[in-house]
Amino acid sequence: MFSVNLLKNFVEKNNGTYTEEVIKEAFSPIGKMIYQPKSAYFIIAGSKISVNLNEVGGAIPTAEPFRIILHLHNKCENTLEIYPIPFWERILQSVFPSKSITIKDHYIFKGDKKLIQDLIKEKSIVSKLKKQRIYIRIPKENTSKIILTPARGIETETEFEYFITILKILEEKINFLNV
Repeated sequence: MFSVNLLKNFVEKNNGTYTEEVIKEAFSPIGKMIYQPKSAYFIIAGSKISVNLNEVGGAIPTAEPFRIILHLHNKCENTLEIYPIPFWERILQSVFPSKSITIKDHYIFKGDKKLIQDLIKEKSIVSKLKKQRIYIRIPKENTSKIILTPARGIETETEFEYFITILKILEEKINFLNV
């Protein structure tokens, strides 16, 4: 998991803002739970990027996923979901193919067809996805942000920068389509 010090250093290096809330404790029948949300904001190449991490510890050793969000300058009116194809989905799609799903290199793409076609043509984004296990979405409730969630957290600053590169490529494609 991405260490807090690594996140703080990255934010400092990029003249951003880092905040963490006071540790909250709750008691349950299985023991004490500790909860501490953390967030960071910074600008990379003209794009506002925020990071949210809601760490949970103690008796309940789970956490809400680490999310990296690129805030678009305008709503894009496109929706998008990109996620690793689960085993059962692969079987289901081989028997009952769906026109609303595009499968490419172990990832499912759902959403705006034109955007998906452009992304799949873009070899760099597909090759970057193949090297990671990530979830990306532009929620229909708020199409002004692209949310990237790594499946296993972030281990190094290089990996974090790699995820930001993926977001910047998506931003470029979306901006090109919405001109």
